[in-house]
Amino acid sequence: MKVLISGVTGRVGANLAHQLIERGCAIRGLVMPGDPKIDKAQRLGVEIIEADIADADRVRAAADGVDIVIHQAAQILEGVYPSERMLDINTRSTISLLEGALASRTPIKRFLLASTDQTYNPFVTKQVTFREDSPQQPADIYALTKLLSEEICRAYMREYGIPVTMLRYSSIVAANEVLGVLNPVWLNYFVELAVAKNRIPWFGAEHIEEAKAIIADLLDTPEAVCAVTDPDGKSWALAFTDVRDVIAGTLLALDNDDAIGEAFNMVGPAPVTYTNAARLIADNTDRPYRDVKMPFYWGPHVSNEKARAMLGYNPQYTFDKMVETALAHQRGEAIDLIPN
Repeated sequence: MKVLISGVTGRVGANLAHQLIERGCAIRGLVMPGDPKIDKAQRLGVEIIEADIADADRVRAAADGVDIVIHQAAQILEGVYPSERMLDINTRSTISLLEGALASRTPIKRFLLASTDQTYNPFVTKQVTFREDSPQQPADIYALTKLLSEEICRAYMREYGIPVTMLRYSSIVAANEVLGVLNPVWLNYFVELAVAKNRIPWFGAEHIEEAKAIIADLLDTPEAVCAVTDPDGKSWALAFTDVRDVIAGTLLALDNDDAIGEAFNMVGPAPVTYTNAARLIADNTDRPYRDVKMPFYWGPHVSNEKARAMLGYNPQYTFDKMVETALAHQRGEAIDLIPN
């Protein structure tokens, strides 16, 4: 079985390649020219094809002769490139890979698209649970490009019979990353994102100036770990998703024919409160703990019940287990995944 993975050097791509190689698959990896992490994939024995993901001809050619395409590559952060470039990287590349699969010398058996829970617009200031049939209302260009890619996949399945599956990943964290979350810069990113490029604020809009002032004060201690609550003391919450759970869920979707034509939320076992997560990080590092009262609540819940029911998905890595792995990695101990 030959598998093409775009974005093979990423936190998901490299670990997915490793697991598939363990299964006996041959892996072809599509990487951007000059990717600084290319050696990570080469050490695994991946066949490397360097190509700009927006180069339609090169991307189509990369899909020739493979049995499975897993499209992981994406540009996530806005402002790095113009929006047109993000559309090329995230959406046109999906068309190119699908066209390559159609023209391939070998019939394509599966096409998996890495999408995102951001298509639901989870940046809301009230308690909401997002399921796969929840309205998809992207609030930024990145989420829009992913929703467009999902619809393109569905269209190619309807028109050409390509067996597609969409996986909506959520807040994925690798072993060397989890001890660094919940810092003021991380919080500031969301506030800045809400008002960037003169857009209409969409995250805590009525409190945006107050939130900016709070974060400006926090930025004096950039290494702080922030236990964020709303004005009533209710902790913010987020379901961080361990790479190992993502890989397990992705492989289940790949193996199960019932996944064809479906979308699945790929999210961790349960949300963790910022207060608990911050205390756990502070107790195990030298980062200062800060209580932070924000003027609004944020705690979206992305349901993984469909993946549990249809795929047998059973995420194992709670936040405390993720911290245990991160600490082991920090001590130089062997861990069961490839760091990002």
